[in-house]
Amino acid sequence: MIRLLSGIFLCFMSFLAYALDETPKIPATSADPTAMIVTVFILVGVVVGFIVYIWRNEQKRKQQETAAK
Repeated sequence: MIRLLSGIFLCFMSFLAYALDETPKIPATSADPTAMIVTVFILVGVVVGFIVYIWRNEQKRKQQETAAK
């Protein structure tokens, strides 16, 4: 238990060290928006494709159940 508490304490101490840093490090904003747009389209396409795949499998399962009866 003491080891856990000392680990948590050391973790919080490192957070305080970052909080006391006076110079904020702002990332550069020179990213290409085209890459982000392509990534969003790929992500949406994968999600929609997965939904269509699940829906088709469900339709096939229902057809097989009605044909088996």
